[in-house]
Amino acid sequence: MKQELVEQLARITEEEQRILQGRQVDLTLYNITGAPVMEPDRIISGGARFGIRPHTRFVDFPRHSHRYVEMVYQVRGGTRHIINGRAPLTLREGHLLLLGRGAVHEVLAAGERDLAVNFILIPGFFDSAAISLGSSNALAVFLRDNLAGRRQAAGYLLFDVSGSLLAENLLENLIQGEFSGVGTDIQQMTLELLLRNLSAMSGRLVTETRKEREQAVVLDVLSRIERQTQLNLSEVAQMMGLDVTVLSRMIKRQTGCTFTELLHTARFNRAVGLLRDTDLSVSEIAAAIGYENTAFFYRRFARQYGCTPGEYRKRGRA
Repeated sequence: MKQELVEQLARITEEEQRILQGRQVDLTLYNITGAPVMEPDRIISGGARFGIRPHTRFVDFPRHSHRYVEMVYQVRGGTRHIINGRAPLTLREGHLLLLGRGAVHEVLAAGERDLAVNFILIPGFFDSAAISLGSSNALAVFLRDNLAGRRQAAGYLLFDVSGSLLAENLLENLIQGEFSGVGTDIQQMTLELLLRNLSAMSGRLVTETRKEREQAVVLDVLSRIERQTQLNLSEVAQMMGLDVTVLSRMIKRQTGCTFTELLHTARFNRAVGLLRDTDLSVSEIAAAIGYENTAFFYRRFARQYGCTPGEYRKRGRA
């Protein structure tokens, strides 16, 4: 990151100035009643769907939750986060933490050189964002479950984006844009590009337990077959450096489905998109998604959707 931008982030904010004078975190800056629930309209300007602000240093940030999805990007140094009462999670330079709505969050005091940036993404941001939440990658599942308020939603995701030039450049552009007053539309498009990039980075998830590592592996598999529907299990296992049998069992444990069943689902998701958005013939679509036998594709499609591909196309364009 450019040195001048790092220097801007290192400047002492008004809130930090008060903390250095002996005060604690003033929760009324985050909730009008002072309750430990972070309200987006107290943090970002009225009507905005997202906001960007430096992380508050020099004091333990007390236990709280928030009514939005938060991202924390560690620019320099490190910060320690306690999420849902678990052991402290350390963010190092290049880490990007996503916190779900309702996650219980504490942050231990950061030093002067521990620079992090918080991104506040309210649910309305995702209503207009040009990103797909219907996918099966780690980020899409996390956001979909959190926005729907599902009880099983993960409390957080942690990515290591260090060395990913695209992700690092997008994050730098967002931070620079906040300081220089870049228009909201440009900032939103940049955020959308960042999230779309993260959706293809399941392999960069930082995990702690065996179960989490297995979940990350399977989400990576789902992301791969979603992007390339002509893969087979052996090819995917080889790409990931895993034994075919081990990977097959992981997939079954985590999804309840076999690799073949997931592959067929991904193929048909792509097929309906091609039927809706292109003029390709049915045989061309069948070949594009990995079916050499067009008649077999017709039968499976009719079984799943209750109509032929041609009828589906007509309905979608009616």
